[in-house]
Amino acid sequence: MLGIALDRSELKKYCIIALAYLVLSLVLFWPVTLNIASTVPGAGGDTFQSMWELWWVPYSMFTLHSSPYFSSYVFYPVGANLVTQTLTPLAGLISAVFQPVSLALAFNFVFLLGFVLAGLFAYLLAFHVTKHRAASFIAGVIYAFSPVHTIHAFGQLPFTDIAFIPLFLLLFLRMIEEKKHVYAIGAAFSFVFLTFLGDIEQALMAILLAFFVLAYLAIAKSERQKVLNKKFGVMFAEMIVAILIIGSPLILSMLPYLTPGALSNFSSVASIKYNELYSPDLLSFFIPSVFNGLLSPISSGFSYIAAPAVAERTTYIGYSVLLLALVGLAHEYKSRFKNTAVFLVPLVIFGLLTIGPYLQVNGSVTGIPGLYQLYHLVPLFNVFREPGRFDMVVELFIAIFAAIGLVKLEEKFANTNIKRYLPIVFFALIILEYNTWPVSQGMLNSMYTLNTTIPKAYYQIGALPSNFSVLMLPALPNYTSSQPDLFIGRAMYYQTAFKKPMLGGYITSTNITQEFSLVNVPLITSAYYLQNGQGLVYGSPLSENYTNSTEFFFGAYNVGFVSVMRQAYNNTELSQVAAYLASFLNYPVYQSNDTIVFSTANVTSIAGTQMVTYTPTLLGNQHSIWQPGWLLYGSSPLYSSEYLDSWFGMNPAYINIYSPNFTKINVSMRALSPDGAKTEYVYLNSQPLVGLNLTTSFKNYSFVTGINPGVNYLVFVSAENKSQYSNIAISNITFKKYSIS
Repeated sequence: MLGIALDRSELKKYCIIALAYLVLSLVLFWPVTLNIASTVPGAGGDTFQSMWELWWVPYSMFTLHSSPYFSSYVFYPVGANLVTQTLTPLAGLISAVFQPVSLALAFNFVFLLGFVLAGLFAYLLAFHVTKHRAASFIAGVIYAFSPVHTIHAFGQLPFTDIAFIPLFLLLFLRMIEEKKHVYAIGAAFSFVFLTFLGDIEQALMAILLAFFVLAYLAIAKSERQKVLNKKFGVMFAEMIVAILIIGSPLILSMLPYLTPGALSNFSSVASIKYNELYSPDLLSFFIPSVFNGLLSPISSGFSYIAAPAVAERTTYIGYSVLLLALVGLAHEYKSRFKNTAVFLVPLVIFGLLTIGPYLQVNGSVTGIPGLYQLYHLVPLFNVFREPGRFDMVVELFIAIFAAIGLVKLEEKFANTNIKRYLPIVFFALIILEYNTWPVSQGMLNSMYTLNTTIPKAYYQIGALPSNFSVLMLPALPNYTSSQPDLFIGRAMYYQTAFKKPMLGGYITSTNITQEFSLVNVPLITSAYYLQNGQGLVYGSPLSENYTNSTEFFFGAYNVGFVSVMRQAYNNTELSQVAAYLASFLNYPVYQSNDTIVFSTANVTSIAGTQMVTYTPTLLGNQHSIWQPGWLLYGSSPLYSSEYLDSWFGMNPAYINIYSPNFTKINVSMRALSPDGAKTEYVYLNSQPLVGLNLTTSFKNYSFVTGINPGVNYLVFVSAENKSQYSNIAISNITFKKYSIS
């Protein structure tokens, strides 16, 4: 298929080369090698999320008989569209055979396979150019073990499997050169694999590669006649049709969820400012990776270059690689890149895209615009939000020119003993610059998840036949932590044991409906504030018993169990949340060193039988609340003790009231206007209810109204506000059933 006679001798050589890359992988990632069924690369929420994705694909397809691109098992009862998630369906399918042993083993199989195939396929592309085995092997090492690949592979499963990019390019070029059907079909298979074993971003990179290759060949006078002819058109069309046929099972599974809403939600944060945040600094190309234990003293002095996203801002080339590539480029320059301009053009373009919308140097954003600003305007393609990932393709072409450079150095020293040692010396230098050996226990802990054991309680929950959902606390990210998504990612991993819907989850892009399904629940927001060190508080002016609201949502969401991940809280915080849960759920049904589990059986039976009030609140800290929401006065030194425990609402501000039947209620509060006397209008279910004449001092107010069965919306709005925050301040508000005394 590759234009090389695959007789037994050649096949044996390729197997030996693949084995060499495997041995190198096992050495470089030795913590995985020593504990392949329990230790996985990566130590954050992304790693747990990736293991969940491996489980979810075969489980959704073969157990639930549904598309893997939608899950009702996360963010229950809303569900989640996973079409813009980092889903790798082929990885889930090919790893399914290892999953009964452990998801860690399945993950490690995909992880190691990614490096072996990346090395092998880059070797094949380099050999197509150089016809030199040692130089091609070095090219495979550069591409497979480059820091940009390694640091993404530690947790981000789609970018472990970048192997099919060089294979697609090789077969695409052979299709152009020889116009044989076998290369068109081979390129199609490669494209399907890089899309569904990798992800959509790799598909976009492959499309760009093909476009720039064709654009160059169409312009180059010597090549124009070869490319722009009828036979090539037939081959190209055959490749497209083959892609659609081979990928049809997964393409058809994806299409219903590839909606404009999903894409716009995913790309809504893809602003130039966001792109800039995840673009590498120019110096990052010359600073070793933080994963390089031997060279980490150098990189630690430039930590600000990698902030705030180390994986997206690591693009170290390596000085030995750079030397070889410069030698190769210098040689090709002499011949005006006669045979390699087809690689030089995308190298330059992808290199310019890598630096992002503006060039950054030494931690500062310059005013020099980048090519990415134009790319950002291209519809659909702009879902590629992290410019630094383009560097993976840059590394491929650097590897090709480095292989050429090694060949030319060998030719220069052809009549000396130096020639035989050149590949060995450069191999050793590259491994030194690219190695990922942790040199301390702390570094080991930061790079690997050493224990992937799932608490026994979750298997016991999974054995229960009834249908219910599970809430694991914390269910929201901890933005004060260096790993904000660690525990919500861990929760998804635990779901692979109990296999029932869960509240919340960890997906690439959430929407407002999913977020409100969580923040509406007082217990979830209280647990969120707790892990942020702000206490077990609820962001609301309500003085009602918040437990009633939590019980109401437990019933509405069919929550069967609530678990607490001990590691998310310190001892004091853990005592607080455990004591609170025990106060209305009774004693835990399970306790271990890492988990406490409570049953909700005694409260869900009465959920929805009493009046409940709650307020939608914002993800963030308790002084930064999303509209509609309320801001707490209390902690500010600018206000007197009169303002303690008082809240002011945005304009408009909302309180939701649930009632099982029609009833009259009495609403009482102490309120003021923060910015001067004004009338505050109160609406119930969009109908005007009452006007409150507020002053700058707290006064008592009350009114009576009827509420309907179900959820009622009480809205406070001012037509005289001076800002969206200057609405109404409330120190105490209560909702009681109306009675005549």
